[in-house]
Amino acid sequence: MTNSTTLANNQEYPIREPQNAQEFVNLVQHTIGQIQDKFGQMSDSIMAKIDDVGKRIDDLERNISHIISQTNAQLP
Repeated sequence: MTNSTTLANNQEYPIREPQNAQEFVNLVQHTIGQIQDKFGQMSDSIMAKIDDVGKRIDDLERNISHIISQTNAQLP
């Protein structure tokens, strides 16, 4: 393991290397927890975007139906 982690924005945060098996297990569990949290946030964001697109499609379908109704009403 390394003594520090370099992030995309070039900031370094020191990470103390585990001194024993329990510290390693704790580090792994913490890292997995962070990954799960991030995955949950991303999943929520994706679902919100899908819902938004669904609402837009529903609005579009309503508008098209309204235009078709108006067009049919104007036909002789």
